[in-house]
Amino acid sequence: MKLGQTNRDITRSNRKFTYNVMALIMSMAILSAVVTAQNSDEPERSVAGVWQVRITPHNCATGVPIPTAAFESLFTLNNDGTMSAWVQNAVVTVTRGPAHGLWRRDRGWNQYSIKFVHLRYNLTTGAFAGKSEASGTLVLGESGDEFTTEGSQQLFDAAGNPLPGQGCSTSVGTRFKLEQ
Repeated sequence: MKLGQTNRDITRSNRKFTYNVMALIMSMAILSAVVTAQNSDEPERSVAGVWQVRITPHNCATGVPIPTAAFESLFTLNNDGTMSAWVQNAVVTVTRGPAHGLWRRDRGWNQYSIKFVHLRYNLTTGAFAGKSEASGTLVLGESGDEFTTEGSQQLFDAAGNPLPGQGCSTSVGTRFKLEQ
């Protein structure tokens, strides 16, 4: 074999290799598009959105609900894992600032963790009274338009010390939607 032929053979071989790699990449892209199209019939299920939430406190030790203490609230869960909430229970002894918090997906498409905090102020004087931290688990329903939670709340005084006792609750959320 001549030296020139060897270089041509190498060049042909390199071209063949390049074409094969390109064909493989294009095949993978097409396969990915087909799989995505097949799964597009399923609804997008995410907690991101605006939710009307019914919170029902319960006895932490026994789990017995306290239906007379149930109240409505609003949650907004953003795509970036942040959230805001408006929460005001039926027994108003303090006023609360807006709640801000975080959420994350834990397992699968429907299990999440949430945690939020709001500042508390004396209803009469307006003085800072501390904060409340709430956390819990959230399970998104099959349709993606409802959820349930199990959560707890801890109060802190103005110096940041935990106050005795803890609150527990369950809740049911319904997605707030534009009518189509």
